[in-house]
Amino acid sequence: MANDAKKVVIGKRQILRELKRDNIAEIFIAADAETEYITEMIAAAKAHGVGYRIGSDMNAIAASYGIEVPSGAVGVLKA
Repeated sequence: MANDAKKVVIGKRQILRELKRDNIAEIFIAADAETEYITEMIAAAKAHGVGYRIGSDMNAIAASYGIEVPSGAVGVLKA
């Protein structure tokens, strides 16, 4: 999940918006996010044919992408 200079969007609202625009390549979901949040992110990823990974935690995701607050998910934008 290391940040290798790919552009990302943070949080459910932005991820869902970019999924509708077909701009997401993959979603990283924090394992410690609320169950409903995880379920919704997985369903959205599957509905749009986008890969996803569950792992790490909200603080690790934030640290990996330079986010100041814990985040439940990060969507990697298509190149």
